[in-house]
Amino acid sequence: MLEHKIVAGMSTIYKKEVGHSDTLPSHNASGIMDFLISTPAILTMVIEATRDLLDPLLPEGHITVGKNMELSHERPTLIGETITLVITVTQVKGESVFLDISGHDATGIICKGTYERSIVDKDHLIDIAYRRAKAR
Repeated sequence: MLEHKIVAGMSTIYKKEVGHSDTLPSHNASGIMDFLISTPAILTMVIEATRDLLDPLLPEGHITVGKNMELSHERPTLIGETITLVITVTQVKGESVFLDISGHDATGIICKGTYERSIVDKDHLIDIAYRRAKAR
């Protein structure tokens, strides 16, 4: 089994002010979505925060990659507000790392969920991708 420094109970806090790049411009007349954080933006933030938490704790040549995420986007947040994500490692099983996600703005909870990431060898991962591409 691969040795690393990831343990249950570890957590990180990720803060970001919501900007225009965190929205999904709407294609209807109302334009309301142009002022609210999008679910894809929250997903990207979760991925960045977990990568930054976990990957430095791995041996050379290894990274974590997303395997499964369940996220409930509960409430809207406007551009200019700051969101805070709290991500906590709940379990480590072999090469799988399980995390809890909660997100808040100044008013309260905006999202919650779970996330599983896998520890992989970078070279092996890219090799698999190239072999799959050649098989087309």
